[in-house]
Amino acid sequence: MNLADALLRRLKTEQAQFALEGLQKPAQRDAFEYGFRSGVVTGYDKAIQALLSLLDDDEKHGDQL
Repeated sequence: MNLADALLRRLKTEQAQFALEGLQKPAQRDAFEYGFRSGVVTGYDKAIQALLSLLDDDEKHGDQL
């Protein structure tokens, strides 16, 4: 497994654990917590998309990034 695969797998694992924890053990059960958790999960998605985009650019352009 290369570094990119390890990074993607780790981000996806952390995202899933965070979301599952919120469902299993919600602290407040209010709109703020729901919004906070939704925002963090969305942040993980943005990080994953940014990493995939960088990897794609690296594959297309190599050292010219």
